[in-house]
Amino acid sequence: MSGGAHTDSVVTSVVDARIISEIFKCDTANTLIWNGYKPDGTKNQYWKKQTIDWDGHIQGTLKQGGCLNRNGVANCAVIDVDKKVDPVEFCRAAYAIDPLIIPFRSPSGTKWHAWKFYHKDLPVAQVAAEAKKIEKEFKKIYGKDVDVDKTQPTVTGQIGINFPFSSKEQYPYSPQGNKLSFKQFTFKYRFQHHPLIAIAAGLTEPGRHKTLLLIASYLHQKNKMKFLDEVIGAMDGLNDEYYRNRILNKNIHEKYKVGAKAIQKRIAEIVGHEDVAEEKEYIAPADEPIEDIIDEPLQPLEIFEHTGLEPIQTRPWLMHGMLLENALTLVVGQPGVGKTMLLHMLGYCLATGNDFFGKKVELRGNVLGLFAEETSNESAIRWAACKQRLGKNDGKFKLFRRGLEHELKLVKFSKDEARATTQYRQLELAIKKNNIKYIIVDPLISFQSGNYDENSNSNMEAYVKNYIVPLALKMGGAVIAGHHTNKLSMVASHDNELLVDNQNALMGARGASSLIGAARFVVALQPMTKKLWDQYFAEHITDGSTFIHYTGLIEAKSNYNMIADDIMWLKKETVDVPTDNGTYEATGIYATTELNKVTKAKNKLKAAKNLAWCRSQLPHIQKLFSKAGDDADSITLNSIVTELVPMEDDFGDENVLEAKIKTRVRRKLENGFSGKAETKDGYQMEGIEADDGYNYWIKRDYGSKGAAKVFLTRYIDFKRKNAK
Repeated sequence: MSGGAHTDSVVTSVVDARIISEIFKCDTANTLIWNGYKPDGTKNQYWKKQTIDWDGHIQGTLKQGGCLNRNGVANCAVIDVDKKVDPVEFCRAAYAIDPLIIPFRSPSGTKWHAWKFYHKDLPVAQVAAEAKKIEKEFKKIYGKDVDVDKTQPTVTGQIGINFPFSSKEQYPYSPQGNKLSFKQFTFKYRFQHHPLIAIAAGLTEPGRHKTLLLIASYLHQKNKMKFLDEVIGAMDGLNDEYYRNRILNKNIHEKYKVGAKAIQKRIAEIVGHEDVAEEKEYIAPADEPIEDIIDEPLQPLEIFEHTGLEPIQTRPWLMHGMLLENALTLVVGQPGVGKTMLLHMLGYCLATGNDFFGKKVELRGNVLGLFAEETSNESAIRWAACKQRLGKNDGKFKLFRRGLEHELKLVKFSKDEARATTQYRQLELAIKKNNIKYIIVDPLISFQSGNYDENSNSNMEAYVKNYIVPLALKMGGAVIAGHHTNKLSMVASHDNELLVDNQNALMGARGASSLIGAARFVVALQPMTKKLWDQYFAEHITDGSTFIHYTGLIEAKSNYNMIADDIMWLKKETVDVPTDNGTYEATGIYATTELNKVTKAKNKLKAAKNLAWCRSQLPHIQKLFSKAGDDADSITLNSIVTELVPMEDDFGDENVLEAKIKTRVRRKLENGFSGKAETKDGYQMEGIEADDGYNYWIKRDYGSKGAAKVFLTRYIDFKRKNAK
């Protein structure tokens, strides 16, 4: 029967067998036949090798079901809830889990099937995985009453589900718990991915009329008023002509000249749901039998002119030069170097407002420390030490912690994807509940599980960009992550000069390079070596401490300001923390040290020598620019190094590797041309000012790979030129 009327056993409606067969597709080789219940109360159902007789099914003469796995593809999923639940309660619960779910009564007339449709064939593994996610959410509400053995589709196995529309019980329901006619069901199915329209299906008073006006406003804005009649027809008992006339002829809907989100909010208030799901893009395949309306005309991307007259706002610094709102800061160092100690100190400062080694906290907030390698008691000891040495805690902002005794996995990796765990969603709720501003994760790598490869850029990007950084966005704060490095030295000695190798500080981070790319700031910790100690510092120390007590703090990367040239040396000191039983526990804490004066003095001398040497090389550099052409404003640093290396005194020495000379020349060029200087007439100049009217300075292209990403750039000093 196609388009025929139901018998009295079915709710008055018109059920189209063709549409049913298109929506509820199943394995065509096997059909599940259901003939009610046996005397013992069990279901009398069995499999039969035949295709679905949809005409017989919708007439109620043959109750059938099937397996949704059709040779590896599926276009719908279903979860079986074997619990007697009031329609309003169940429909609202289903909507909260997934607004695209359409609830149906099961053949019992009291229990439920929750269907989700995809409008196109998808790999069955993909649909099955999502079905299991939905099943898990239902289990949180209904526990053992969720029949996990009936959740479909499955990748393997012959599992069947009874199809609806074979009796008056097996009808769909709206999110408000109202029974839908077949016409209303097909409307909701058609506009499933447009909740602002789909919400009209079966809608009754109160609020039906106002909802119609809001939907009409939405359709008007989208140039889709041709769908108005369908919207009116989907509402229960609405006077079609009266409201069509008021909208189309009197334009009463136009007073709602607001955006989709505002309309969404108002509809949510009317229908009694906390939210109406936001519009989701859905591109229908070419053979889609039921028209979808998302195919809007493509509009030019909105772009914004820079006029130079716009007011410039300050960056949302949380700690100048180190923490920025909605960003990730990475603290890297070798195992055992003291990262966890430093992170506890940083967290304490962010909550209390104490300075962090000369850096001011711009915005205090609640701090959550997630420490996978320390117990919660250890955090308590460390923060008690901070209180002793850094300053009292006024208690205005709180410190929260979670230690290794409470396992935490935020992201699970499979072979094909990464997904948030239940604990991740719980963390989101905890952030909101406790107004968390800062999260410390240490070490970063410990909060994932599954098939994860830290050397994979795609894995690292999925982990950090999709799950870790978004935590900062949710807080309007920052995430600070501890991460291990290899033993690549970040500090070296050459010609009795102490050199900080920022590139090694960045590249020393273990695993995929995309991690460094995702972080806006990178702070590196470098243990003092005996060689550096003996050469530079031992003579200045009289308190009996040795090199093992000192760690260097290096600003390795900042996307928003010049990084500090100097290393900051910190000293590990012991603090005795009293315990509840009257004893003391010792822990370490960092303190500033006089060694920084030694380093700065030597680096100041080094900088002066580098600057003088770079000035002396300008004639050679200017010749290279001339060769590149009059319009050239940049040349690679490599080309300059190649030109200058043969001029070094030890170039012909067979005992000295050419690579070593190249590295030395490169470092001198980078250091000499990277600074800023105050000119005689009071403005700041980048790099080195030359007699030819140009300034020369180092420029880095972080989007490139290899050494070629570093350039020497020149530009006319217009202020000086115009002053002549």
